Amino acid sequence: MAEPLVLPHTIRGTGPHGVIALHGWFGDRDDYETVLAHSDGGRFTYAALDQRGYGDAGGIGGEYTTARVAADALALADHLGWSTFSVVGHSMGGKVAQNIVALAPERVRCMVGISPVPASGAGLGDDARALFTQAAGDPAARRAIIDLTTGGRLPARWLDRMVDRSLARSDRDAFAAYFRDWAFEDFHGPSRGPRFPRSPWPGPMIRPCPRR
Repeated sequence: MAEPLVLPHTIRGTGPHGVIALHGWFGDRDDYETVLAHSDGGRFTYAALDQRGYGDAGGIGGEYTTARVAADALALADHLGWSTFSVVGHSMGGKVAQNIVALAPERVRCMVGISPVPASGAGLGDDARALFTQAAGDPAARRAIIDLTTGGRLPARWLDRMVDRSLARSDRDAFAAYFRDWAFEDFHGPSRGPRFPRSPWPGPMIRPCPRR
């Protein structure tokens, strides 16, 4: 396995509570820019990173797996001097977040998943698996998946922009490899980390955030 490294990242805020933000399969670290523009930068410091093969981390080799990204995220936390931190992950990034907790549960203050992939994998059927596999090299398949997963309610112009951005900001080999990992790799067993209470919707175990 390749060594962890400090991946390209964006820092927003100056607060004492560090938060690592992890993007999904179709995104990169810029996905969080609109949200972080309205975040509480006095209480939190957010670090949004590009995963290997995405954005400014395009062309960086190693294993394209959620476990590898989790190790890279911990390396980023070390680089920033964060002994503890929180983590937020969208979709594939949600599975990365769970990997981080499995690797270093004592360091994670809070974990938030935004439509996260379960630690057990997505459990796709044959038809879905074929479509998602095809998406690495087929823009039409990417568009169909984005349309399906957003409820078929968003305009064509938005879908086309999302596909164009995905193609421009992800390496094809990385995109394909991450799919095989997030969809089918299962690390949810009791020997692979602490147990968390389930969220109120079907999905992975979630570490709850303390109420203030």
